Amino acid sequence: MRVKPNVKVRKPSPFQSERSVKRPSLIVLHSTESDSVPNSAQDLKAVAGWFQNPAAQASSHVIVDADGNSARCVPDNKKAWTCVNFNSVSLNIEQIGYASFGRKRWRKRWREIRESARWIARWSKKYGIPIRRAQVRGSAVIYSGVTTHEALGVAGGNHNDPGPYPMRRVLILARLYRAAIR
Repeated sequence: MRVKPNVKVRKPSPFQSERSVKRPSLIVLHSTESDSVPNSAQDLKAVAGWFQNPAAQASSHVIVDADGNSARCVPDNKKAWTCVNFNSVSLNIEQIGYASFGRKRWRKRWREIRESARWIARWSKKYGIPIRRAQVRGSAVIYSGVTTHEALGVAGGNHNDPGPYPMRRVLILARLYRAAIR
């Protein structure tokens, strides 16, 4: 069982800054609102390229595609520009797909879900972030853990991604991977 994320692309984004906290407390799941290109790193390169574009003014720590591969754009110790008031306390996973997918369609992207779970497990182990549903209120983190961009509400930018998502499944997988990390 592979527990290490499979980073195929490394494209640092200039849209990052220093964290105002020492340890992140949230892992936030997003969707790119773009298509995955099967058996190719083209999709990862395209999204990472967008995170280098001055028009974007946005970034994420990692991007995950439907084949279960990743791109690295912002180091963990830096703040990615992706979820407004929660940038300094979060680590972010952009999943290539659409908020309109719904749970059933996301579930069919099992390689992508597994790769996201590997990142969650890695970050949980490294930073002590619990593998559970996070809870926020306004701009405050009530319970640290894993959440969606949508659940951050207005303070997170008022987005609706990744839409209806199989959170329970990704958390179960993340717990299994974390237990296997040496």
